[in-house]
Amino acid sequence: MNKEPTRWSGKSKGFPLGYRFFIFVIRTFGVPTAYFFLAFVVPWYVLTSRTSNKALDVYFARLRKAVPGIKGLSYFGSYMAMGRNIIDKVAVQAGLEERFKWAKINGQGVAEMIAAHKGGLLLSSHVGNWEFASHFLKGHPGKVSIVLLTAEDERIKQVMESELSPASFDMIPLSKDMSHVFRMNNALMDGHVLCMHGDRNLPGSRVRVAKFLGEDADFPAGPFALAQAHKVPVCISFVIRTGPMSYSFFATDPIPAGSSGDEVFAVFVQEFEAIVKKYPLQWFNYYDFWQHDTTTGKR
Repeated sequence: MNKEPTRWSGKSKGFPLGYRFFIFVIRTFGVPTAYFFLAFVVPWYVLTSRTSNKALDVYFARLRKAVPGIKGLSYFGSYMAMGRNIIDKVAVQAGLEERFKWAKINGQGVAEMIAAHKGGLLLSSHVGNWEFASHFLKGHPGKVSIVLLTAEDERIKQVMESELSPASFDMIPLSKDMSHVFRMNNALMDGHVLCMHGDRNLPGSRVRVAKFLGEDADFPAGPFALAQAHKVPVCISFVIRTGPMSYSFFATDPIPAGSSGDEVFAVFVQEFEAIVKKYPLQWFNYYDFWQHDTTTGKR
C-alpha cells in the first residue's frame, strides 16, 4: 500500500484507469453523468484516505473556531468538490469549454496590468479551480507566464497529455536545479505577467509565517520577494465554482508597483483567508497546512 505524504507533494489523487474512465464518460455522455458516477467513487476515498482525512480534521477544527456556526464540513463534501473540479478541468481540456458558464466579477485591474507590458504578478492559491484563470486571461494583449509544479504521477500525466488539449500559455515548471528562478526573473523583465501560487511551499524552501485561521502557518517567500525585487504590481485572484459547470473570476485591484514584500504578503493572506471562509470546501488542502517545515530554519 502506498503511504500518503504528510507534506504537500503536488500530486493528484487517483489512478490512470480512473482518469481514462471519466474522460470517456465526459466525452460520451456529458459532464452531469460524470458527476453522477463520481458520487459512487468518493466514498472509497473517504474510507481509504486516512492521512488526508486527518489533515481535513485539522482544517475543519480551525474553521469552526474562526467561523462559529459554520456547517456542511465533511470528508465527502471535500472530496466531491475536488472530484467535480477535476471533471470540469478535463471537460474544458476536452473541448467542452463553451458548455460552461463564465463570469468575471471583477478583474479590470488584471487586464490593465497585462496590457501595460511592464510585468506583474497574479497570485492565487489552491482554492476553486485556479487553472481556469486561463479562460479569463485569453485574448488580452499581453504576455502571460504560468509557474507550476510538475510533480504529477507520470502515468496520470501521460493520460492527460495524450487525451486532452495542451495548455496555451507559456509554462514555467518548478525544477530541482532552480532554473525556474532565472525564467521567472526573465519573464518579469520582459514585461510578462507571472501567475503563481502563494499557498504552497516546497520542503527546504524559504518561508514567511502568518496567522491563518488563527494559527501560525508557513507560506512561500518567493512570490513576495519577486514582487519587491522587480517593483511590479500584484493582483490576488481566485476562480471559484459557483454552480454546476459555472465559474466566477475574482481579483483584487492591483497592489501598486514598489510595494514591499511585507505589504503584498499581508494583502495575500487577508484575501486568501476571506475566500477560504466563504468557500471552505473549495480549498483542496490534504496535508497539515500548519505543520512547520523542520528541514529549514529559513523564515
